[in-house]
Amino acid sequence: MADFALDDAGTILAVTDFEASVDFYTKNLGLEPVMTFDDPPFAILGRGSFRLCLAEEGHPADDCPGVVMRAQRDPKNPPIRLVLWVPDCAAAYEALSKEGVRFLAPPAQLPWGGSRCFAVDPDGYLVEIEELAAEE
Repeated sequence: MADFALDDAGTILAVTDFEASVDFYTKNLGLEPVMTFDDPPFAILGRGSFRLCLAEEGHPADDCPGVVMRAQRDPKNPPIRLVLWVPDCAAAYEALSKEGVRFLAPPAQLPWGGSRCFAVDPDGYLVEIEELAAEE
């Protein structure tokens, strides 16, 4: 294994409607803007130690030649699923539903304990809201 220091890790989602995505993650999920940039549109959002980056699709970066990020196109086969662990899945589902967040189904109990449900963001990315099983 390579020996190097690692401070943290994060995720960048390519999005088609930057403002709608920022609104979804800040107004509905309670993330706060940490840093934002205009050209091209890019935001780092956070809550506690969690960080999520949103990048408007289609902008190549000079330091990543030949690569252009695109938003996912098939909501039935998303390439990534964002997982948010919460203390109470049912309460999160109820609160987010009242805010108009779309879910695939109500929370389900998991065979290994805990429960989860899946919200859908403006680009069709799945946001898994999961309550972990209680430790015994």
